[in-house]
Amino acid sequence: MAATLELLAERGFQETTMEAIAASAGVGKNTIYRRWASKEDLIADAIRELSAELDVEEEGDVRTLLLERLNEFAHVFADPLLGRILPGLLGELERNPAFAAVYAERVVRPRHEALVELLTRARNRGELRGDVDPGVVADLIIGPPLLRLLFPFGLPDLPAGWAERLFETIWAGIEPRP
Repeated sequence: MAATLELLAERGFQETTMEAIAASAGVGKNTIYRRWASKEDLIADAIRELSAELDVEEEGDVRTLLLERLNEFAHVFADPLLGRILPGLLGELERNPAFAAVYAERVVRPRHEALVELLTRARNRGELRGDVDPGVVADLIIGPPLLRLLFPFGLPDLPAGWAERLFETIWAGIEPRP
């Protein structure tokens, strides 16, 4: 995984071959193909390793859980390695439908669905306003850190407390009202 991520950061998707990954990792190509059927599968799994997982079975105050998740997303998206990899992958996602499908299935969809499920359960328990759309709120939590990763040009580094201020803004729109 580490060899895959480093090569992606250095060379980009097209130049990151299974041969180069095997050589960098010090293993044979067959070793890699026993676990991953394609370069797309391997790269999606490697990027998934960098990303925050969300355990929808978590119990506790939804406000605290959501703030923790937003901090995790902000931390993951601030990772310099991911910052060198993800912008280059955007074009590949557009050009390569096979990779786009694998990436959506393994990286994007599970995290988004888990967050939507957590928000839906919280709304159903009355911990969020009844008219809150969990999908929109999930987008609001994931989107800003991703935007900062993809378009850092001219933006200052994230100041201390950025995730908390962002969350307070989101929470003001979704918290239950008396």
